[in-house]
Amino acid sequence: MATKTVYQYDLAGLYQNPTQADESPLEPGVYHIPARCTEAPPPEDIPEDKWPRWNGNQWELVNRPSLGEADDPVEKLQAFLDDNPDVAALLNN
Repeated sequence: MATKTVYQYDLAGLYQNPTQADESPLEPGVYHIPARCTEAPPPEDIPEDKWPRWNGNQWELVNRPSLGEADDPVEKLQAFLDDNPDVAALLNN
């Protein structure tokens, strides 16, 4: 069975890893794309302070959370939301 590489993202759209889509046994040339995957590869050159996020149409680079040495989960979440105001805006809706 043929496969092709697709690119998986989490519920927030943040890139996770490449994975494989299997070709349909009944429709040659048609691939079963797993949930939360896209055929579009993420950018090749990604600065260390950025993270690719799928916005439904294309990859965009968002700020990677700078959590520092904070051990408190609330502080970690607040740091992430401060670095990603578009995610924070989604939570306010």
